[in-house]
Amino acid sequence: MSKDIYEIITARFIDQLKRGTVPWQKPWAGVQNIVSKKPYRGINSLILGGSDFQSPYWLTFKQAHDLDGKVKKGEKATPVIYYKLFEKRDDYGNMILGSNGRPTRIPFIRWSNAFNLDQTEGIEAPAQTPTQEVIQPLDKAAKIVSEAKTCPIYHTGFAAVYSPTEDVIRMPAQKTFRSPESYYQTLFHEMTHSTGHASRLDREGVTLPIKFGSERYSKEELIAELGASFLSNEAGILNQVQFDNSAAYLGSWIEKFQNDPRMIFTTSSQAQRSTDLILGIEQKESLGESQSPAGLATPKEERALAQKIPGQTPPTRGIHL
Repeated sequence: MSKDIYEIITARFIDQLKRGTVPWQKPWAGVQNIVSKKPYRGINSLILGGSDFQSPYWLTFKQAHDLDGKVKKGEKATPVIYYKLFEKRDDYGNMILGSNGRPTRIPFIRWSNAFNLDQTEGIEAPAQTPTQEVIQPLDKAAKIVSEAKTCPIYHTGFAAVYSPTEDVIRMPAQKTFRSPESYYQTLFHEMTHSTGHASRLDREGVTLPIKFGSERYSKEELIAELGASFLSNEAGILNQVQFDNSAAYLGSWIEKFQNDPRMIFTTSSQAQRSTDLILGIEQKESLGESQSPAGLATPKEERALAQKIPGQTPPTRGIHL
């Protein structure tokens, strides 16, 4: 891939914004790997969930081959982002330890090709097994709030705000919102802010003095928007909420992404960490997609596989737009 992967992915989001679609406001139905059944998280949930494909299932070229299917000729791949963590060493090869006595790790971004099930032939979608208990979206949203280990929530006043100095969230009464869904979307936004408190994730956009409109402010706001989106999708209410998609709003994010192609990567990773904290999910790594996805094949392996399959051509190593 000739372009920087950050620029490639960010260009996709900019294109969606120019078309009036905000990627983190678009609902997605639990995009997941067809083999591992694990949902894609963080930046990958935005990349794959923002596509126009109907199937929620994705797989690698190698996985399609292993399932006795194939990728349709001419189909373009969509990058799936993951990180490799390398231990930092000095000029003499000695491991550098952090203040906690543990090895200092440096994340390096990597990517692999992913294809939607709609882009393949000879592979059936997994049979859906009904769950014993179906929780309604609003009930699930209320459950997320009641079980979250963040800060106290008070219903008072006419503005929704998180106060880092007091470590409390203040919300207007739920009946003042145009819908219950809007209430939870707003509350999830403030809850995401609260995860940045010094006693939790210690995020500089919350713990340090912040100026309205500054880079730090913009990043913290995007983290909160993404966190609210992740939590709303978890509850299943996002597609029922009205959003601000004004030209000024869209133009502001286009400009910020053009100035900083890495912004969506860092903020989505931090938003995923915030979501995990709120949901009580153990955080094993500091970055959302920290390990190589299951079934990953290297470009060399992909070409070798393609040569073994009659009529199959190597997949295009490019993003699907």
